[in-house]
Amino acid sequence: METNGWWSQIRDRLRRFFWHGFWSDPVVFFSIVPAVIVNIALWVALFITIEPTDRDIILHYNIYFGVDAIGSWKNVFFMPGLALALLLINLVLSRFFYYKERLLAYLFSASALILQLLMVIGIISVIIINF
Repeated sequence: METNGWWSQIRDRLRRFFWHGFWSDPVVFFSIVPAVIVNIALWVALFITIEPTDRDIILHYNIYFGVDAIGSWKNVFFMPGLALALLLINLVLSRFFYYKERLLAYLFSASALILQLLMVIGIISVIIINF
């Protein structure tokens, strides 16, 4: 077998991605790690709270217009999925810009945490309205 195959190249790239000064930076660490913990908490809260049902549930409520999104109970899981996708995008962009423009990397990592916290507000409101 060849020692420089595609698997070893992927492993080498992942090693370079994770063993980096980026992860030891306190600004990045204390914004990315809580964002990941909050996202995990979102998934856990939904799995504990949401029960499969045949009736539709309220997915979004606006104080000006009232209920403006109704759907299946499965659609609630789109919210933490979107939050996870945005977290991963912000993480990759923050890592990409870390040595080029440090402030931009900090903004991406901080926005990852802010997006997760905003998603917590949305999911809590869905849980309170429906359950």
